[in-house]
Amino acid sequence: MNVLESDPARVIERRIEQVYRLPPMPELGRRILALQSNPNASAQQLGQIVELDPSLAAQVIRYASSSYYGYPGRITNIQDAIARVLGYEMVLNLALGMATGRSFKIPEAGPLGLSSFWERAICMAVLTQKLAPLVPASLRPAAGEAYLCGLLHDFGVLLLGHLFPPEFQLLNRMSALHPDQPLSDIERNVLGMGEAREMLALGHARIGAWLMQTWKMPESIQITLLEHHNPGYSGDHQVLVHLVQLAEGLLRQRVDARETVVIPETSIGVCQIASEDALDVLEQVNESAEELLRLSSLLVAVS
Repeated sequence: MNVLESDPARVIERRIEQVYRLPPMPELGRRILALQSNPNASAQQLGQIVELDPSLAAQVIRYASSSYYGYPGRITNIQDAIARVLGYEMVLNLALGMATGRSFKIPEAGPLGLSSFWERAICMAVLTQKLAPLVPASLRPAAGEAYLCGLLHDFGVLLLGHLFPPEFQLLNRMSALHPDQPLSDIERNVLGMGEAREMLALGHARIGAWLMQTWKMPESIQITLLEHHNPGYSGDHQVLVHLVQLAEGLLRQRVDARETVVIPETSIGVCQIASEDALDVLEQVNESAEELLRLSSLLVAVS
């Protein structure tokens, strides 16, 4: 199923594709994606692919060695990272996120720059991953799939910055001036010319889904990125969509006082998660904020 083809916005995308070259999926990312769709793939095969890129392998090992995961021994190679700490799915999705993140050239500074982007992406990935096991078994997506959706959910911002640097700089400045305003609202107020204006009109959710489609990412990823700002979404992969919405709603507030956190009720209902349990997960992420910041710096380093 092609989740975007029938949308009228496809006309705009095709016009942009004629003028601008979308960043291709990196070869390493393509290999990892092929492994993801292979039910007979092994941890050894994954390790061999990641080791093709020494800097990426080193970052995954450092990630596994983080105090966040609490492994008492020393991690010296990818196979140890997979077998002893992170597990196959986690390393696969983390490596895929790291590899694909290299496709974009945008500045590090500002609320939408690479540093803040990866900090938020890691927090979203961890929060979404921790929320997934709370979903009833009959509806529950894989924790690794939830992690990847959280990690990639705002990749449309990176593509916008890559193709249209001036508009991205303006968007970055306005986001800094209006930190409490949703990015989807700010996008509508940033002016551009020609294709840049049309790209902004699409919004980062649609842009991200378009990129995922171009890269032939799984349909669940495409739909989640497309619909993660649509609170009324109901359809294929709706639990993943609402897990990301729930995580984003919780993370946007991220305060110490539980009673002040407003829970996205629709998402709670779709995912069938108790509000108290969601708040417990948010507290866990808040307690790990410093270490998650260090982990996000590893992704900046390989971007």
